[in-house]
Amino acid sequence: MNKMRASTKDLPRQEAKIAQYILLNSESVQIETGKSIAQKAGVAEVTVGRLLRRLGCDGMREFKQLLRRRYSAAGGLPERQPDVPNSHLDILEAELRSIRAVFEQLNGADFQTACSCLCAAQSVHVTGFQSVRGLAEDAARRLAIARDDVRFVSAHDGMLAEWINTSGAETSCLLMVDVVPYAVESKHIAELAASQGRKVVIVCDEYCHWARDCADAVIYAPTATGLFLESTLGLNMAFALLCTAVALNDPGASSQRLSAWKATSRKLGIF
Repeated sequence: MNKMRASTKDLPRQEAKIAQYILLNSESVQIETGKSIAQKAGVAEVTVGRLLRRLGCDGMREFKQLLRRRYSAAGGLPERQPDVPNSHLDILEAELRSIRAVFEQLNGADFQTACSCLCAAQSVHVTGFQSVRGLAEDAARRLAIARDDVRFVSAHDGMLAEWINTSGAETSCLLMVDVVPYAVESKHIAELAASQGRKVVIVCDEYCHWARDCADAVIYAPTATGLFLESTLGLNMAFALLCTAVALNDPGASSQRLSAWKATSRKLGIF
């Protein structure tokens, strides 16, 4: 295992993925097969054998024998270290509560309305400002794989040129994220979208006091978990669940889009 750990940085990318999986799951490797490891690492099964031969092992059987001998001589598997230091237990619990709070909204009216708006709209515009702009951009990219005609809108950059023509506005949806301190333009844009007849879905923190006034659906995600800055874990989970719901609304179409996206990305030759 030491040899594998030391050589990981120099391995070909696919072999490095296997090495990383094995190093992170050393306790369960004994019950794995080359095929199961390959599937979990997302590589071809032959790559597992290639890695083991590179490290001097003639396949999984010999590798497992080496592991058994090593840990037998050392007195068993290495002692498992505590998962979380005591200093971070409260933060962990708060983060888990944040995720649970989002999941508990799945059967609620707001989440169902949000899904309906995102699925029924002919076009979806996603936006966010300040510290959560990147989160909104990521949500737009992911949602664009699940359905057609999704784009990130930057009011600062384009001054909402996308909304000059309001014809068909009633068939579009605005998906927005906002957290403390709330951007002044967030409420203005949400109100403008609603006034033009667009559906408005807002994902926000637990303190947002204005979203209900102009949104068709609001999904709350607690962000105060004890971190230096507000946590985005719950917000990200809310976006992930919305994206999944949109994909599941038409699984055939979303599956075709995913396959086409993968094929297109491979042609770029950057992976």
